[in-house]
This record gives sequence, C-alpha cells and structure tokens, in this order.
Amino acid sequence: MAEKYAVFIDIDGTLTSKKGIIPERNYEVLKRAQEQGHKIFINTGRSRGNIPDGLFEMLSFADGMVCGNGCHIILDGKDVFKKFIPVPVLTKLIDYIMARPDIWCVFEGEKELFYLEDFRKTRQDNFGKIPIVSAENYEKNYADCGIEVVAAGPKLPADFEKTFENELNVFRLDTYADCVAYGCCKANGMQTVIDRFGIDREHTIAIGDSENDRNMLEFAGTAVVMGNAPDAIKKIADFVTLSNDEAGVAFAVEKLVFGE
Repeated sequence: MAEKYAVFIDIDGTLTSKKGIIPERNYEVLKRAQEQGHKIFINTGRSRGNIPDGLFEMLSFADGMVCGNGCHIILDGKDVFKKFIPVPVLTKLIDYIMARPDIWCVFEGEKELFYLEDFRKTRQDNFGKIPIVSAENYEKNYADCGIEVVAAGPKLPADFEKTFENELNVFRLDTYADCVAYGCCKANGMQTVIDRFGIDREHTIAIGDSENDRNMLEFAGTAVVMGNAPDAIKKIADFVTLSNDEAGVAFAVEKLVFGE
C-alpha cells in the first residue's frame, strides 16, 4: 500500500505474550514495516520507571514511546513531553487510600516505584519498590520524584472520579485502575507524536487490548483489538486480530499495512 502509517502499540496483552515476551514474529514484521517507511510507536500505560531495563532495551527498535497513558513521550531517545501528577494531588490521594484498607496502591515514577506501606493491602510484589508510610513522609522525602501513574486496586470506590475531578484522569480495568495527571491519555499522546512527524490521523493504526486503550483506539484511523481482549473493547474495533500469544500484532500489520 502506498500510504505510510504510524502504528501505535500497547505492551501488556498486546505486543508481549502472556509470558511477557515479545514474539519474534512481531519483531520481524514491525522491523519490515519500518524498512518500508512506516513509523512504529509504543503506547503503554506503564510509566517509564515501570518498564524494566531489559524490556526497554527490547523496545528500542521503535521510533518513539508514549509512556504512562500519555504523560511521558520519548522520541529519538529524547523526552519531548512530561506531565507528572502534582504533589498536592498525590498527598490527597495517599490520605484517601490510607483510610481504605481494602485498596492497594503503587506509585509509578519516572525512575522509581513506590508503594503505600500497609500490609493489609499489599499485592505481595513490593521488591524494588520504596515504601511510603504517610502523605507527610512522601512530601518530605520524595516530592522531587516525578510520579507518572498511580495504579490502585482491586476496585476503587464509585465516588473516586468525583473526589479527584479535574485532578486525575482515571482508567478503570478489571482488577485495578490507572490514575494519571488530568488531561493525559494515550490518544493525546498519539496526537503529540503525529503532529511532530506530520502524520495524518487517518494514517494511524492503534493496537490494544484493554480499557485504558479505548481512547487511543477511538482516536486512531484504524482500531485493531487483540483476540484476547474483552468483548467490550472488541466492539469498537475496525479489525480484530489474533491473540497476543499468536503474534496478533504481526498478523494485523501484515493485513492492514502490507495488504497481505
């Protein structure tokens, strides 16, 4: 096909398999697309600090990366956009969650990861994370550590969005929610990228599998939903591809970009 596309790809449940590995076929097809002049971008809900070095290195083939649901954009190895959650909002959030023993919480920073030190609600995966014992503790010791995403679960109260109205964007998934700075989302990240590269929106393809991908899928010229995605997300798809374990990203690019 003569058109040159910008392909935006989620990581978890999309580019990577259930084992967290990028299938070799995905690599091969995406690199082939780049060789033909198409652009490949990662668009993930993970903060930069929540992408392990090994995985980040595996993603280095991409032309750019949108991290943290649009709050951190990296192009050609350089930061072109950052928007952290303001410290007053974070301290308010810490107080809110500390008062609710049923909620676990992880703060995903640009570099570090933090968790609220309350063993009633830990996910038991706190290795490598820094404990926070109170809002005062965070503000005194870690206020300079930019927080891109707050992941909290298993289910936030119904009034959460109202409580943090105009302070956070909240993306609810089945077992947790991603909270980011107000105004940030994957679709806005896509807009920033295509503006910089001079790419028309109609020539964008978004590939995702979950609720926090909804806005980028709705924004894209073509919405590709993984075969392993829930039915609610498949309903907005222009094309449903194979599952992440079947290299569904490669299958979609072959069909939509190469016309094979």
